Amino acid sequence: MAAEHKTIRWWRGMVALGLFNMVLWVVVVSRLKHEGPYVPWHVLFSGVFTAVCAFRSMLPRIDLERYCLLDSMASSMVIGRTGATLAEISFACQIALILHEAGNLADLAWVQMLAYPVVFSLTLAQVFCWSSVISLNHLGHTIEESLWGITFVPVGIALASCGFNLDGLWQTVCFAGAVFCAGYVAFMAFVDVPMYYRRWREGLVKNEKRLGFKEGFADALNRRVVTQDWAIWKPEVAWLTGYFSMAVWVSISLMVLPR
Repeated sequence: MAAEHKTIRWWRGMVALGLFNMVLWVVVVSRLKHEGPYVPWHVLFSGVFTAVCAFRSMLPRIDLERYCLLDSMASSMVIGRTGATLAEISFACQIALILHEAGNLADLAWVQMLAYPVVFSLTLAQVFCWSSVISLNHLGHTIEESLWGITFVPVGIALASCGFNLDGLWQTVCFAGAVFCAGYVAFMAFVDVPMYYRRWREGLVKNEKRLGFKEGFADALNRRVVTQDWAIWKPEVAWLTGYFSMAVWVSISLMVLPR
């Protein structure tokens, strides 16, 4: 019971975080000067990302294993994954917008052109994520996370290149973004991708059941394993908390860069 209390305390914090982020987004947008062609798109994409992350923080789930905290149809893996897909494509579009804008300011056409394959690559990653959620096979997650890591290599290089051709706040933003990309790629390469690869290999050894599309989609839509067991949620706490906080704050901050 004491362990379950840890889960509940964490969940309450996540609910508060989701509400805080929604209020923060509204406050920032209300004070925002909608100048230039980029800002309205950032407002749209950041709004989608912030809203979906708030929803997912209030109804946390572990998609492939079908774990959820609250027994509600809103906790369906399909509903959560659909929202996550929209949110992550929206975030990808924000990254693309920043590349296009920074490339324009730095007069680097190749950086602007990089915006398009970034969106394509991160959208393709969602296809592999869905593949894992439906089939119960971590191979899709392994490919998905690999795509995220690989995509941020040229993003980091592009931002660093822009930084050397800019000054002031935009130079700082580009260099900071490049450093973040380097850290993110290292994390994906040495922690995240190996973890999913290991889970995939373990599944092969254990001969775990795999599902076809029709059966898997129905399973993801309807099956929920409701649990407050801290042993289950503890490994997810760090990344869920970080994702639904820092990633949202980055998304919101991209709206307020000086233009």
